[in-house]
Formats: sequence, C-alpha cells, structure tokens
Amino acid sequence: MKTNFKIIIAAIIIAFAVVSCGNKGSSIDAALSQIEKAMDKVEKNKASMTEADWQALSDELEAPVKILNEALESDQVSTLKKLKISAAVLRCATVASEAALYTLTDSLSVVADELQEVFGSDEMKQAMQEFHKAAEELRKLEE
Repeated sequence: MKTNFKIIIAAIIIAFAVVSCGNKGSSIDAALSQIEKAMDKVEKNKASMTEADWQALSDELEAPVKILNEALESDQVSTLKKLKISAAVLRCATVASEAALYTLTDSLSVVADELQEVFGSDEMKQAMQEFHKAAEELRKLEE
C-alpha cells in the first residue's frame, strides 16, 4: 500500500511539473515561432520594405522579445532553450540593425538628391564663384 501511495504521489508531482512547465514552455515556443516567421518574412522582403513596414515589424515583435528576454533572465528554462532564445533575440537585433541602416541609407539618399539639386543650380554655382572671389581678395589683403 505504501509503495502504491508513493507512486501515486510521484505521478501527481510529475504531472504537475509537466503542466506548469508546459504552459511556460508553450509561451516561449510561441514567441520563438512568431519571431522565426517574422525573420523569414523580412529576409525575403527586406529590399522592398518601407520605414512604416520596419516600424510595424518592430511593434509586432515587441511582445515576443519581451517574453524571451524574461525567460533568459529566469532560471526556469533549460540551457538548450536559453541558447535557442539567445539566437532568436540576436537575430532580431541583427534585423533591427539592418532596418536602422536601411532607414539611414534611404534618408541619406534623399538628402544627397536634395543637396545635388541645390548645389547643381545656376544660382548656387554663381554664389560659390562669388564666395571664391571674396576669399581670394581676403588672401590678397593678408599679403
């Protein structure tokens, strides 16, 4: 009778542990899956993504990244799971860096086009010639 009672208690403890860890694991697995899908989508479409697309992606991944960061901070997940989480968070960081570079490059391209239009105008060329003449006259005065 004592052996059966111990087996029943052990089974209850194991079942409780599986259920409680399973819920935690499922939210982590869901977050990992969501990030993986988003990263695959980004890798296929990043050349055509707009700044609004990057912002929407950032907003979409905020909750899963938070879940994964909390899991990394806790000691309730296995080392293997921590490695998977670290890889997913690193992948998100890499994509975020690419997004920032893409946005910066796009902005710089627009600014470069605008500067080329401004400095390519006849008025600007004339102003630059007058500036150079004034600089030459100042040099002559110094001599």
